[in-house]
Amino acid sequence: MFLLFSLKNKNADEKGGNENLENKLNEVSKDINEIEIALASVTTPINELNRFLGGNVTTGRLGEWNLESIVQDIMPDSSYNFQDLINPESADRVDCAITTAEGFIVPIDSKFYAGQYQNYQSAGNDSDRKKVLRELRTAILRDAEDISGKYILQNKTTNYAILYIASEKLIDLVDKISDLRQECLTEKKILIQGPNTLAAFLDTIRVGHHYLRLNETAERVAKVVRGIHKEFTSFDSSTDNVVKRLDSALKDVQKLQTRVNVLGRKLEKGAETLEEVEEEN
Repeated sequence: MFLLFSLKNKNADEKGGNENLENKLNEVSKDINEIEIALASVTTPINELNRFLGGNVTTGRLGEWNLESIVQDIMPDSSYNFQDLINPESADRVDCAITTAEGFIVPIDSKFYAGQYQNYQSAGNDSDRKKVLRELRTAILRDAEDISGKYILQNKTTNYAILYIASEKLIDLVDKISDLRQECLTEKKILIQGPNTLAAFLDTIRVGHHYLRLNETAERVAKVVRGIHKEFTSFDSSTDNVVKRLDSALKDVQKLQTRVNVLGRKLEKGAETLEEVEEEN
């Protein structure tokens, strides 16, 4: 009997131990699943970033989002349009069209040369880096020619357009290419700008809009003042006429009073004469 009881207790202990082990394994499995989910949440953005920096078409949208953010932060709402159809005879839409205070449009098109940047960073020697810079130069000149031909229109846009590169690191690469900026400006009428220079450029246009509003306000104020001055001058002239008429009427009254006084004296003398005649009779 004691042996049977011992075996039952042993079996119960083993069963309890197995259940504890199974519970611990389940907890470990659950923790592993949570870790996998956490890793996935980290890996996905990294993969997306790699996709952006890998030269994918979506990279262009990254540059456009960056451009839109800068423009919206600086410019008045009524002074810009995104994906604007500048030329109604063409289906090409510029990434951003900025309207100056004078009414001209500044076309801005965004480019993102992430593939060239990645190749430059992974280049193992100067020869490879120079090759990447030559490729970048070719790509930028090609894009500058394309932007100039599509978006610079006589009497509607400024005489230049902007090629926007949404990375100061890429701008550093551009500056390593001798005379590229000058060639784009003189031959293609294209300004190359990064986030910092674009922000400064847009701020000068914003100031132009600010002074335009001040001038318009000043003109409205001047118009009101001119109207008041005209009315005041007319009123002043009217008061002069009234004063002159009052002076004339006063003189007439004075003349009438003088005549009344003369007649009064004559009447008094006449009355005295009549009294003398009556006394004599």
